[in-house]
Amino acid sequence: MPKAIDNRDRLIFALDVPTIEDARAWVDRLGDSVTFYKLGLEFCMGGHYFELLEELRARGKKVFADIKFYDVPATVRGAVANLARSGATCCTLHGVSSIYAGAVPVKGDMKLLAVTVLTSMDKDDIAELGWNGPVEELVSMRARKAIAAGIDGLICSGLEAARLRAELGEAPLIITPGIRAADEKGSDDQKRTMTLTQAFEAGADHIVVGRPIRNAPNPRAAAEAMQAEISGMFGR
Repeated sequence: MPKAIDNRDRLIFALDVPTIEDARAWVDRLGDSVTFYKLGLEFCMGGHYFELLEELRARGKKVFADIKFYDVPATVRGAVANLARSGATCCTLHGVSSIYAGAVPVKGDMKLLAVTVLTSMDKDDIAELGWNGPVEELVSMRARKAIAAGIDGLICSGLEAARLRAELGEAPLIITPGIRAADEKGSDDQKRTMTLTQAFEAGADHIVVGRPIRNAPNPRAAAEAMQAEISGMFGR
């Protein structure tokens, strides 16, 4: 049974731009075709992160703070507590059980999302990190540890979403980046990708989309086409 999520909130646009002027231009360009925005590290380093977060919330938008906190547990706990006061809908963490356990009690209404394995990484990358098994087994192990520690949801490739749904049930949120069009060639840094339909059929609750909208001849039309596809899958 799908979660009670507004269909239009299932699409998250990656606002990966360097300046607040660029960000505002994209929000204006996309209008009501996008209701949920991801603000990541690139924009965070531009110096206007919380200013834009407040502007998005004032416009009725939701914000996914994709900061990927990873530090000693006390530091992550303090960072999460501060971010929780901003009104962000959710944020990302890297880590282990001790980091997650410290962050959960201070998250307030904000959802905590554990990054399993970045969608830019493949078996060679994780071998360099010291893991010699299949990528999907590492994703599964990290996901189980995160949920057991009280984390609300997971960031994973659509390629692993079905396995995590089978292992963990319907409760955890699953957010899937690395969405590509069916005819889009893999010419960027994403290695484990899926189409919109494949990701939702595998069990994703939300998808994060950047390039397929940003590089489209008409970005707003591309976003609306995705929204129509989502509505067709989940019903109105």
